[in-house]
Amino acid sequence: MCGANETPKKTAKRPTRRTMRKPAARPTRPSPPPVPSPPSYVPHCSHHVSYLLTVLDRLVPVGTRCAVIGAPLNSNVGDSAIWLGQRALLGALGAEVHYACDLMSYDAAHLAACVPEGPIMLTGGGTLGDLWEDSQLLRERVLRDFPDRRIVQLPQSVHFTDHANLTRARRVFDAHSDLTLLLRDRHSLHRCRTVFEAPALLVPDLAFAVPPHALTGGAASHDVVWLAREDKESAQGPPARRGTIGGRCGGPYVFDWAREATDAEWRQAKETLWRGRARALCRASSGDPVGAAPALLAAYDGLARLQLARGCRLLTSGRVAVTDRLHGHVLGLLLGLPHVLVPDRYGKIRSYWDTWTAHRPPTAPGATVAWAGSEAEARETAGRLLLDLP
Repeated sequence: MCGANETPKKTAKRPTRRTMRKPAARPTRPSPPPVPSPPSYVPHCSHHVSYLLTVLDRLVPVGTRCAVIGAPLNSNVGDSAIWLGQRALLGALGAEVHYACDLMSYDAAHLAACVPEGPIMLTGGGTLGDLWEDSQLLRERVLRDFPDRRIVQLPQSVHFTDHANLTRARRVFDAHSDLTLLLRDRHSLHRCRTVFEAPALLVPDLAFAVPPHALTGGAASHDVVWLAREDKESAQGPPARRGTIGGRCGGPYVFDWAREATDAEWRQAKETLWRGRARALCRASSGDPVGAAPALLAAYDGLARLQLARGCRLLTSGRVAVTDRLHGHVLGLLLGLPHVLVPDRYGKIRSYWDTWTAHRPPTAPGATVAWAGSEAEARETAGRLLLDLP
C-alpha cells in the first residue's frame, strides 16, 4: 500500500537463466586494527594511568599515526620521565608515532611528509606560559603551521608573567580549529578555561605511566637527600648543606638533577645517543624524513631512559627525600620513597599537591608523603619520617 504522495515502484523482471549473472563479490572489510597490549605500570599508581588512558582514548583512536613535538634534550629528569610516560601511553593506545622532534629540530615540511594526516601531540610538562619561552614559541608555531589538524596539548602546568605574552598565546590558541588542552592541576585548568576557547580537561602527570622496568633505583647511602631546584623556579635557592636531621650530623645530601652526571661511562653513553640523533637529522635533511624517524625516536627514547635512570639513582640514595621539584614527588610515589614537598617559586608543586595528593589516605599503598611550608619544617618532617622507617 503506497502513501498518498508516493508513486508505486515498478516490479523488476526476474532475470532468466541466460541473463543471470554471478553475484558480485562482497567488498572485503578492512581488518580491525590490532588490540594494543595493556600498559605496564606501577600497581599503586594504576588509577592515574587508567584516568590518562580514558581521556586520551577519545582523542587518539587505535591505529592513529601521530606526531610528537618537544622531545627533551635537557638534563631535567622530570622531562625525561614525561617523555617515557607519554610514549608508553601512546603505545598502549595503539598509536604509532611517525614523527618526533625536539626544540631545535622542528620542521613543518618533514612533519607533513611523515604524518600527512592525524593528530599532533605537544609534549607535556611545565612549559605552557612564558617561564620557558622557547617551548611556548614552538607550541605557537606548530599551531600556526597546522591550523586544521587535531592538536592535543599533553598535560601541562600553566604560568604567564607578562600579559602581552598571554594575549599573543590567546590569539594563536583561539584561532586554531581543533585544539584540546590537558592540564595537570586545578589552578591551570581554571586559568585555561577562563582565558582560552579550546576545551580543557584535567588529567594527572604523564610520568605515572613510566614502565616499572625503567625505574631503576639504587642502595641508600644517606639518611636524607634534598632535591633542590637551582633555576628560576626555585623559591629560596638550595638549602644549607649543614645541619641535623633525625639526630645525625652532616645534614642532607643536596643536589639538583638538572646537573648531569660526570662519570666517563655515562657521558660516553649520552654522546653515542647524541650522535644517533645527529645522523638521523642529517638523513631527514637529505630528503628522507620518513626513513629517519625511527632512528630519531630511538635516540630520544635512549636519552630519556639514561636521564631517568640517573634521577632514580639520585633519589633512592636517600632513605627519605625532600624536594621542590614536581617529578621528585611523582618519582618518589612510583619508587615508594618517603618524601617531603616544599614550595617552588610559582606554586606549581602546591597546586599539584592540592589537586591529586593532599587527600591521599595515609594508609594508601606506596610512599608516605608530607607537605612542609618551610625549610625548617621540612627538616623536622623528614626526621619524623626517618624515625618511622624500619
